[in-house]
Amino acid sequence: MFYANAAMPNHYTAMGVTAAVGLFLGARPGRLALAGVAAGLALAALMRPNDGAAVAAPLLAAALFVPAWRTRGRVLAVAGGALAGLLPWAVEAYVRFGGVRERLSAASDVQGGLRPLAAIEAQFTALDGPLLCRPCAADQLRIVAAGWWILLPLLVAAGLWATGRAVDAAGRAEQGTADTTRRATRRALWLTVAVALAVALPYFLLVPYGAPRFLLPADALLAIPAALGLLALLDRTKRAVTVAIAALLVAHLAVQLPLAFGNARIQAGARGDWARITDVLYEHGVRAPCLLKGNTSVIPIAYVSGCSAADHGDRRLPAALVLRGQEPPRWARDWRRHPVPDTYAPGWTVLVPPATALRNTSTDMRS
Repeated sequence: MFYANAAMPNHYTAMGVTAAVGLFLGARPGRLALAGVAAGLALAALMRPNDGAAVAAPLLAAALFVPAWRTRGRVLAVAGGALAGLLPWAVEAYVRFGGVRERLSAASDVQGGLRPLAAIEAQFTALDGPLLCRPCAADQLRIVAAGWWILLPLLVAAGLWATGRAVDAAGRAEQGTADTTRRATRRALWLTVAVALAVALPYFLLVPYGAPRFLLPADALLAIPAALGLLALLDRTKRAVTVAIAALLVAHLAVQLPLAFGNARIQAGARGDWARITDVLYEHGVRAPCLLKGNTSVIPIAYVSGCSAADHGDRRLPAALVLRGQEPPRWARDWRRHPVPDTYAPGWTVLVPPATALRNTSTDMRS
């Protein structure tokens, strides 16, 4: 997967969520399976607390109110795993932000203000780039890139329908154990879909921008009923329809693979720019320990250069200011400017203060 090697939490959240839901749905989960449920939810909540909470809520409701899943072990596994993952976040909220409410407020501000809205257009637009559609008013969606979103709900519906028909047929035939198994499968698929919706809907209804990675946990869960739907269609259709379905899937790959390779090329170019910026920083005496500020990509540039990235509102004078396509603020207009040569993305400039300022990096910035 494109995000698998990136320092992004969504891929690992998806793995934890899928493992937790799968182990939760076992007929009689033992201690090891319940430990897996707890570990999967802890991973999801640790990586992305909002996703962990969104997944835990329907699982906990199922463990409390659905007779087929109402066991003490499931309740403890879901609650314990979610709390274990959320605890570090809560502790940090009090240490760094003064409380949970304050941290949620700060997080909302960073995201541009979480509020009821319809962000489905942003999510659609992000399917073929940019990877972070924030904002994406000037970008338009290519319809061919939306093939997955057209196929996925259809295949999920087919999977639920096929499982339901199998249950009805088994009930009419009074097949006993087989009927019970099919009913359990149908319940499991519906809960899987419910969890997927719970983790996806906040990104459609609250977050004012889009990124494909946000939906990875939901995609991972929905892939299960979608696969069953695809198998059901292949089993019940004639050869011509089977060939058409195969051609459609090949066409989908033909669209997605160039997007994946294209985005990988863009990311490789961006990482090359970080190294070139670091070279310019080193050439002009900016070395660790140092503090960087800038208008974009400050954290990865600071990581590559061995510096620290200034937090929002940090009033210390940085060792250097890294800007792309933007004039420096008033307090840095007399700094020495050094354009970064041969960059993938044009417009990078490193600004270094006079030597007298470098000797006192703790001085407050001039307003």
